[in-house]
Amino acid sequence: MRVLLGLLLAFVPAAPAHADNVEPDHVARAAAIRPDDPGYAGQWGIVRTRVNEAWSSGRGNARVTIAVVDTGVSRLPDLAPRMLPGHDFVNDDDDPTDDNGHGTMAAGVAAASGYNHTGIAGACWYCRILPVKVLDAKGAGSYSDIAEGIRYAADRGATIINLSLAGVDDSQQLRDAVAYADEKGSLVIAAAGNEGASRPDYPAAIPSVLAVGAVDEHDARYSWSNYGAGWVDVTAPGCNPAQQVNGVIGQFCGTSSAAPLVAGIAGLLASTDPVPTIAEVRRALVGGRVDALRSLAALPYAGDTVKPTVAFGATPSPARGVVTVSAAAADQHGIARVQLYAGGRLVGSDAAAPYTFRWPSTTGTVALDLRAYDRAGNVTQIRRYVRADNTAPALRVYPRASSVTARATDASGIARLELVADGKVAARYNGYLRWFGIPAHARTVQVRAYDRAGNVRVATVRR
Repeated sequence: MRVLLGLLLAFVPAAPAHADNVEPDHVARAAAIRPDDPGYAGQWGIVRTRVNEAWSSGRGNARVTIAVVDTGVSRLPDLAPRMLPGHDFVNDDDDPTDDNGHGTMAAGVAAASGYNHTGIAGACWYCRILPVKVLDAKGAGSYSDIAEGIRYAADRGATIINLSLAGVDDSQQLRDAVAYADEKGSLVIAAAGNEGASRPDYPAAIPSVLAVGAVDEHDARYSWSNYGAGWVDVTAPGCNPAQQVNGVIGQFCGTSSAAPLVAGIAGLLASTDPVPTIAEVRRALVGGRVDALRSLAALPYAGDTVKPTVAFGATPSPARGVVTVSAAAADQHGIARVQLYAGGRLVGSDAAAPYTFRWPSTTGTVALDLRAYDRAGNVTQIRRYVRADNTAPALRVYPRASSVTARATDASGIARLELVADGKVAARYNGYLRWFGIPAHARTVQVRAYDRAGNVRVATVRR
């Protein structure tokens, strides 16, 4: 008997959003990556699940393939460079072009290229995409085609198999196909369904399938999302911007949208070293609303030899007084601690972002070293030379009856000279040498010299 599946889809065209064209911000309080893709400004789900923070330590790997078993996938510029040859089980040919739009949007949420001025930023930028068409132009398909599509993806080495589709009936045919994919080492992820019911939908309710429900920006379940602690394994943002087959960006809502976001995060996890097993990836994802950083930290890290990344934040030079030094650090399995050394001496150690240190600066050129340690003990050290100046400038004054000439010198350079009459600034000059006229009837007169580090020297001219 042929069983048809309802497609889980809501697509509302929207005016293109615009993000600032900026480079990744590597200071400690802004370590998350902000891509320049036009649709990124509306991708609250990426931020909510901390995928943008996980990008600091990895954005996927070409060894990981995400199979999109759906209505097909069109070769949009955001997807085409990483698309593998696929198959159409509806028309029995090798052209899995999308004639509906649903599969293309699912593929984009999972794996659209990021930071390329195009479309949106998918979760896994460098994962490959395997298009498998099992649903027709109306979004319906038979269990037999879906089962064949799952087996096809598994045979071609798909690491992740995304199924943004659901039916109300259980099926041994689907169970056998999922078991086959399990044996081949594929993680099958499926949408829980959009009836707002606790009744299980399939294939999501098959025990080894990772079933995904949908939540809003406050982590509350969308009223239309299916639910059930006994069979829904994880939730994810259920409304995500995506490109249709014509390239238009709009809201793609449903558990059909939540599932590929989890698939993309699974791709990030599978891209780490040492390579985790599919069972380890699944365990890291399960529970509550998906969180990319939490899931990365849950992976085993024994055997990890990949060093973390670390960068200085804004550090004043010349430095003066007690200076706040910030840092950003990232690692595929998490940062254990970051340390700051000044002139070879430990200033401080910080185990949680944002990484900040208070350094009592001295005078002269000082080597500042940042050391970042990951959970496996790998360490990365970087150095920055900072000139410290805590010495006031030299100042000479040449007073006359109604004027004064001031000359200041300092290794850091002079920022400005000020004439102060009766406690108020009467004149200011940005330079090191200046003649000032003294205001009539001024009783107290001083000259102040400021160096570029902010140190000040005061000379009294008249009392």
